[in-house]
Amino acid sequence: MESILKELKQYWGQFTSTDIAKAFNAELEKFEKWLREVGVKLFSIRAREAAERGNPVARDYPEQYVKGLVRRGQAKILVNMFAAYLVHNGLTTQYWLIRNKYVAGGESIATWLRLLRKI
Repeated sequence: MESILKELKQYWGQFTSTDIAKAFNAELEKFEKWLREVGVKLFSIRAREAAERGNPVARDYPEQYVKGLVRRGQAKILVNMFAAYLVHNGLTTQYWLIRNKYVAGGESIATWLRLLRKI
């Protein structure tokens, strides 16, 4: 899963220029560490769930499936994971992030929070 972290690293610059990253700048270093420790597990769970739902790529090539998620989501995937990280650690609420337009909606955050509960 090291290649997934490399893939995410490509979009780190875009992510750090987002409003949510600027607003919670003090958490970025902790989030980067969290991505290495927890983020990879979340991606594994997400690939496993997709495989259980019948996705053949997720079943046969889980790492490629996750890379595809990252490529399609680009910096947005980091924004949503960061939002879930902030909510999970009690630093803010989904409602506050949506109301203040740091994220577009709560569904993506809810997905990552649901996966976090499975760890």
